[in-house]
Amino acid sequence: MAATDGPLKRLVSTFITDFAAWLLKAEVREARALNVALPAETLEVDQVFRVILYDGREVLLHIEFQGRRSAVPMQWRMLEYIARLAATHRLELLSVVFYVGRGAGAQDTGRYQVQSPTGTVTMSWQYEVIRLWQMPAEEFLKLDRPALLALVGQTQMGQPEAVLPTVVTRLRQEPDGERRRQLLTGLLALLPAEEWIRMVERLLEEDWLIDESPFLQRILKERALATRRDDILEVLVVRFAVSGAVYDQVAQRLATLTDEAQLSGLHRTALQSAQLADFLAILEGMGPP
Repeated sequence: MAATDGPLKRLVSTFITDFAAWLLKAEVREARALNVALPAETLEVDQVFRVILYDGREVLLHIEFQGRRSAVPMQWRMLEYIARLAATHRLELLSVVFYVGRGAGAQDTGRYQVQSPTGTVTMSWQYEVIRLWQMPAEEFLKLDRPALLALVGQTQMGQPEAVLPTVVTRLRQEPDGERRRQLLTGLLALLPAEEWIRMVERLLEEDWLIDESPFLQRILKERALATRRDDILEVLVVRFAVSGAVYDQVAQRLATLTDEAQLSGLHRTALQSAQLADFLAILEGMGPP
């Protein structure tokens, strides 16, 4: 998930009116990002926007991105987020969780309640669940919103050799050069398979984007590093049942390491360490390469 987190947030922030219109199922006049740090005890959401619809209503759009693992079960995280957002802003609110990666959020219904011992419902809450990995890529091709096409790499794409050329052709038709660059960059950054990346690069080989965009190269490098970090965390969870505070602590420490060779070595260490403490000692002793 870390590999796609940054590109997804950049894509949504850059093209928020398109995403807001899709998620809210309404025409949007304006949308602006709000502070993601909520008051009282520090609590941060992924993204929250104040959206003005064409009928003049002001609403709140809250978006979370989640991979296959969450230290705290998603429904309890969402309960806290929703309650705090509602109390802080007191606007109509839609909360959406995008699940990224095959199997992510498979059991999340987005509908929950707490029962009272008297047989009534003490509290109920709900949010929209979008499992990108289950959505057919063709659904996005049917929508007249080019910004959403950049997500196809995270969808169920049975025929990439047919879908990707169609997507690239549509994105290259964008008249605004900067918007076109951002969409193509987002598409490449969110493709999970190297052969798909190479396919798109071949389609764009005469385009200035591939040769002249250090921003794109940085995104691809960040994604490779994030994938390494995810692999290490996956090993620790499987071998040592790491969760909660320790998981977050390790994830934060790994985020400070930006050398792929170091991360590859840590992956081997995670596989070979007899105890979690052995791995943690080596991790904490690591400095710049």
